[in-house]
Amino acid sequence: MAFRAATQRALNMRHMMNVTRQPITLSSVRPQSTLNTGEVVEDPQIGDYPNLPHFSTQTRGPYGWDDPQDKRNFGETVHEEDELYGVWAPDLHHYSPVKAASQLALFATVFATFATIVYKFYPERPVVQRTYPYNGLSEEFGEREGDIRRRAVSFFFFFFFFSVYN
Repeated sequence: MAFRAATQRALNMRHMMNVTRQPITLSSVRPQSTLNTGEVVEDPQIGDYPNLPHFSTQTRGPYGWDDPQDKRNFGETVHEEDELYGVWAPDLHHYSPVKAASQLALFATVFATFATIVYKFYPERPVVQRTYPYNGLSEEFGEREGDIRRRAVSFFFFFFFFSVYN
């Protein structure tokens, strides 16, 4: 639809240029509807439905309602945008960015402290680290002179895969 309107507008401009033989700028073409009464209409599509204030029903108290789940009384007018202001709408959070950042920093500090305590007091392994002769069996795993990356890692996965799945 927008393409059709743009095409019509371009054809009309070309026609006007051919008829008048003068270049037409976009600022010289005036829109058709410029009538403005100055009346401010809050919501023209609401009709005669009451224009209720915009506040969430989550701010209401939990007691004293005919329908405690939705926090409203029988016969109470439902807001036009009830899906935005009802109880089932997204939650309201009254946290400033400073408070949210401080809570995030507090969580990170507690987590890092716990990780540090676990790291410091983690017991040592009660066994001796395994050692292999001939530079960790590098020649047996296929390492060659001048290799940039050790081949033992890739061969380890190869042997691990076949030892587990065979």
